[in-house]
Amino acid sequence: MTFTVGGENDAQTLIVPICSDDIEEMGAIRLPSWLQAYSLLPHMGERGELTWLHGRIGERDALLVGCGENSRLDTERIREAAGNAGRAIHKHKKERVGINLGELLKRCEHSVPTSEAEAVTAWVEGWKLGTYAFEVYRKKQTVHTEVSLQFLTEARFEVLNEAVRWGRIYAEGAILARNLANEPPNMLRPKTLIERTVEHFAGTKVEAVVYEGERLEQQGMVGLIAVGKGSKYPPALLELRYCTDETLPLTALFGKGITFDTGGISLKKDFDISDMRMDMAGAAAVIGALDILAAGDVQANVVVLIAAAENMPDGEALLPGELLQYPNGVSVQVGNTDSEGRLVLADALIHAQCLGAVEAVDIATLTYSCGAALGSKYAGIWGEDAFVAEISQAGKQVSEKVWQLPLVDEYEAYLHSDYADICNISRVGEAGATTAALFLRKFVQPSLRWAHIDMASLKDVSSAQGWHSAGATGYGARLLAQFVRNRTLRESSN
Repeated sequence: MTFTVGGENDAQTLIVPICSDDIEEMGAIRLPSWLQAYSLLPHMGERGELTWLHGRIGERDALLVGCGENSRLDTERIREAAGNAGRAIHKHKKERVGINLGELLKRCEHSVPTSEAEAVTAWVEGWKLGTYAFEVYRKKQTVHTEVSLQFLTEARFEVLNEAVRWGRIYAEGAILARNLANEPPNMLRPKTLIERTVEHFAGTKVEAVVYEGERLEQQGMVGLIAVGKGSKYPPALLELRYCTDETLPLTALFGKGITFDTGGISLKKDFDISDMRMDMAGAAAVIGALDILAAGDVQANVVVLIAAAENMPDGEALLPGELLQYPNGVSVQVGNTDSEGRLVLADALIHAQCLGAVEAVDIATLTYSCGAALGSKYAGIWGEDAFVAEISQAGKQVSEKVWQLPLVDEYEAYLHSDYADICNISRVGEAGATTAALFLRKFVQPSLRWAHIDMASLKDVSSAQGWHSAGATGYGARLLAQFVRNRTLRESSN
């Protein structure tokens, strides 16, 4: 797939993004002369609609892509339109395609976004993510026609070429996260995840340190050791350092990397738990975010931590009722071994602070109670209001949205233990996502700016729609990369 920028076009197909208002206002859409005979119907501009207008033999075709109401056009709808259009173009085996996003924006000048450059970045992201498919292990794989898409514009080419570059970088970071999360569990054990990640960043500005075996014990990673001891595949913690500007405060991004979660001794009871291979989607997200930062040569001071383990039942496995003593002095009663994610994230939190992190964001498929509250469009986020607002703004920019939920102090009583400082599971059947966040807060020093993101209900989708493809979403990679970029821009402007 190639993207180019130009003023002239020899495309065999013209993509025309339209809004529903465009059709109601006759003349708003300027179709090529060879398609003037077609009458446009109101439904053609509705969100998600695709309409082919075929030219005569030897003439170009047009693909109308519905974007919904004119007043609600934003970069998210542009990404959606691109994903839908990309799949249609591949299905019809078109090779040379053109689009003029500038004309769309002129018709929607009162809407939310967006410069033409922002629209181009969103289109490239949406196209690449919407046409993605995980087919590594299929005997018969989809063979796509090589497509060349040209952005037709009157703007400065160098500006839009840079927009194309960033669209590719963001999409490829999310695709890296998708590829990791989609892997079958027998193909991605904790050590495999670590090795693949280290190999991916070899030759870049990213430095890697692996903690495993005795070194894990020396660092006091009691959560990882406890969760991983039921599996023959040992746990590990991966530290990835990306520092291109030491004057910037150190930001820690860390993710839950449970490569398969059976629940351990507290065995899961669902009929099909195949998707528990994606219990490392938080780790995949921070790896994807780091890929974006490194590929974009962003000025930043970041450490990424991957807490990797496999949660299995075994004669050696962690037992409900066991006591864990963390290096920060907090003792934990293991009430349920299926609440293992918070145990390994606690290790990462402590380690991030030992490294001198000033701010930290963790992301994890931690609880499905968060999805019960927010559904599958928003991840839950907890933390100090101003810090959460910064992350939320980044989420809006890339359409990976978060919704703040409260850290209710009174709910700490739900984590009471008779013989430890805290239990890893609530004794009360409510506020499960918030009590998980409160558990993690026990490992946060007052000086650390910290936020916790629960993405359990956003890790995957069942079918292709918009810029999503069936399988892992790669949620969080673009969000966290944008957050770091925003922080860097603010620091440089001060």
